Amino acid sequence: MAVASIGEFELIDRLIQRLRQTRSDGLLIGIGDDAAAWKPSSGCLTVATTDSLVEGVHFDLATTSWRDLGWKALAENVSDIAAMGCEPRYALIALALRGASSLVDVEELYEGIGACAEAYHFAVVGGDVVQSTQLAINVTLLGESMAVQPGSTDRPLLERSMARVGDVIAVTGPLGGSAAGLRLLLEGRADDDAAHRDVLEAHRRPKARVVAGRTLVEAGIRCGIDVSDGLVADVGHLCERSGCDAEIDADHVPVHPGARAAFGDEAIDLALSGGEDYELVCAGSADALARAGKLLRQRGEPPLTLIGSMVTPIDAGGKVRVRSFGGALMNLDREGYQHFDENREPEGG
Repeated sequence: MAVASIGEFELIDRLIQRLRQTRSDGLLIGIGDDAAAWKPSSGCLTVATTDSLVEGVHFDLATTSWRDLGWKALAENVSDIAAMGCEPRYALIALALRGASSLVDVEELYEGIGACAEAYHFAVVGGDVVQSTQLAINVTLLGESMAVQPGSTDRPLLERSMARVGDVIAVTGPLGGSAAGLRLLLEGRADDDAAHRDVLEAHRRPKARVVAGRTLVEAGIRCGIDVSDGLVADVGHLCERSGCDAEIDADHVPVHPGARAAFGDEAIDLALSGGEDYELVCAGSADALARAGKLLRQRGEPPLTLIGSMVTPIDAGGKVRVRSFGGALMNLDREGYQHFDENREPEGG
């Protein structure tokens, strides 16, 4: 059955049924009115993020299922909220569909959306569905920070502009898994091997580090970003906003074991430049990172790995230098994903 055969309003009713009714104490009006309404938590800052996924640019239905697509569309926004040290609260989804799209497929999409919202304890409170010649998903997600302490001017957020020369750079988990999974899919080599399953899962069902982000803030760290474009590119964003350069020790970068099993020595390039890992990379004092590491262990989160430092800028600043064995500088073929880059590789899932 195609979605055009049932009409907009019945389609919306069917999709609502696929969403888990996550409890939200502050929500006053959810799906069903012209707009959602909620009461912000006392003393918290509100943050907002939005992302668009377009078929043929960000995903390919030949290599990803509709359910995984629904999960990933939300999860990458959850990761942006986590990268601010905040928790997700409310999501709005705008969906552009072909009239010939299968109703079963679209319901599967919303099963994935609902599963992600349930996993990270937030509510989908509205959105829109329109007919289009191309499939596209736009997600807007709002989140909240930890409460601001009375009388304090300190913002309990992770921000790109808060790194300082001398800060240590750390990452919350292994890198390169998503890029390895995508490469296997594009090369037609994805199979049931255990190592392949791990990297395919990393690519199709990324995990956002919400607990880790809030833990970093609690430990006194104020600079962070999620690894979406690639480690080198994202550390570069911290450098540009903070007026620092960075040096990364490639030998210390944690590489996803499945990526190393699949691609051997090439896995370090996937870890440095692959992107879509959605681990958090942060910069702070050694003492703050030690506090964060202790709290993360207590909360069952992956350990922090120290991978480099912020250094005095050369020229205009914003440069990232990666050193390998013996301190030699590495030449990277690709520094991360960019839209409107004629040389970029197409996304596969």
